[in-house]
Amino acid sequence: MKIRTKKIYKLLAIFAVFSLVFACNDLGQFEPIDTNSIADATPPTASFSYSQGAGPDDEWKDYSFANQSVSATMYAWDFGEGSVSTDVDGANTYPGEGTWTVTLTASDALGVTSTFSETIEIVQPAEPDVPDPVLVNFDFDKLPKSSGSDCTCSGWINKSIGDQGESSSGNGSDVLKFDNNEPDHIYQEFEVTPNADYTITIITQFKPSAAGSFPSELEIRVLAGAGYDSGYTPMYYTTTTDFPQDGYGYSSVSQVEDTANNLSVDVRSNPSDDNYLTSTYTFNAGANDSVALFMRGIGGPATGGGGGTFGYNSGDEEIRIDSVIITAIN
Repeated sequence: MKIRTKKIYKLLAIFAVFSLVFACNDLGQFEPIDTNSIADATPPTASFSYSQGAGPDDEWKDYSFANQSVSATMYAWDFGEGSVSTDVDGANTYPGEGTWTVTLTASDALGVTSTFSETIEIVQPAEPDVPDPVLVNFDFDKLPKSSGSDCTCSGWINKSIGDQGESSSGNGSDVLKFDNNEPDHIYQEFEVTPNADYTITIITQFKPSAAGSFPSELEIRVLAGAGYDSGYTPMYYTTTTDFPQDGYGYSSVSQVEDTANNLSVDVRSNPSDDNYLTSTYTFNAGANDSVALFMRGIGGPATGGGGGTFGYNSGDEEIRIDSVIITAIN
């Protein structure tokens, strides 16, 4: 019996040693710092894309970073100018124009890391050009209007503040005329960009001086949309037959002449030259996104002709308008 017991102890000892050796070798396969470690089959790869903000103010300084890393669970962003983040996706507001290197470090649960860097150059985008306003029948062709006969005044009538300008010919085409001793006018509303500057270019002709007591003058007013009738919303038509002829925008001469409603007022006297001449004027839109151009002949007695109704008249000479163009100053 003693001999058998010794054999059993020897077998147990050999088995224990064998088990210990096997266990140590097996554990060594999973120790990451050991030379026998099993490699990470899916190591992380860091990557990202980015986009610049857009808007009317300082949004161009805002950058968004879309994380495109794979096999990662933790992230560390360095935006290059001192700002950092551990969010999945990155976002940063830069102080202004400049060049910065953005770095993303991505890591997994085993502590394996990957780093990706991208250098970005931040430049403030150029301001888009201010568009030119759109005027309908800017060259005063004889066209149909919403009611009545064809007229070069089509698209330019507001009977609340004057008589309509009349059709005539000259300068090789149709023109509009402000008859002498009549309260003739033109009026049209159009869109503008707030605080932008514009140039008005007008081709006109004054008939020779009549040497009377009331020489004609041409008055050009740019009226603020802020002065429109209360509750009125401007409409921008594309054909002359759609334009109303009364009851819209400005509805009285007193509104037109109110200093607070005028962005620009210019008066042109008879140049003593009956050729068609080009004149230019400028205005700033201020806080308005809609304005109206109002032109009339003045200089005559306010009580003569139709002046009893509107309080103004053209003077002794006829004035003709061949075209009016408004362009943005960029």
